[in-house]
Amino acid sequence: MESENRDRSTILIHYYRAMVGRADVWRMRMDATTNWAIGATAAVISFALGSAEAPHYVVFIAMLLTASFLFLEARRLSFYHLWQQRALLIEKGLIRPVLEGRASGSDAPEAAREKFVDLESALAPHLGYTVPTMPIGKAAARRLRRIYLYLFAVQLLAWILKLSIGPPGVASFGELVSRAHVGAIPGEAVFGFTCLVFAATIAIAVVRGGVGRHDPPAID
Repeated sequence: MESENRDRSTILIHYYRAMVGRADVWRMRMDATTNWAIGATAAVISFALGSAEAPHYVVFIAMLLTASFLFLEARRLSFYHLWQQRALLIEKGLIRPVLEGRASGSDAPEAAREKFVDLESALAPHLGYTVPTMPIGKAAARRLRRIYLYLFAVQLLAWILKLSIGPPGVASFGELVSRAHVGAIPGEAVFGFTCLVFAATIAIAVVRGGVGRHDPPAID
């Protein structure tokens, strides 16, 4: 029995190290995507505000790039969630009970075997599969809530600032809205659609971006 528990411990230790390593790789990939989004936003806004000849809709390029980075990062978050979820299962199902057992002086082989059986049951649905359990929509909402919503807010403010500084400067809000036209599309339609998309983005982040009851804590 003791030898069997030792073999299980060895397997789970290596498995845990592998899951932590994979989670770390996807965490770094997520950070890289975030850096790309921030860099693209800074570059486009600097160009739009630094050149009087640059049209206001140049800022929309930053919004489109940020949206593409958001969905790419959402996919990476879904894989990060998968590997960290498995690592947390071992922490909760093995490491915590062992530490609590030692603290209370309980170190019986039968108790240790029960811990292994419970943990193996929890890990069984994961073994042999690499399909993320977090939907892409929820992952995107989580990243929106963490950082991308702030990037979109900066882009929206930069766009409004570009409209207001002209040249020349605007004298009223109505004039600012009329300047938002893109070709034959009137400014009212462009301004209203942009604000509506931003409001919908906020709603998605608030409604779907929270931590659910079954989500591991602090995964992003």
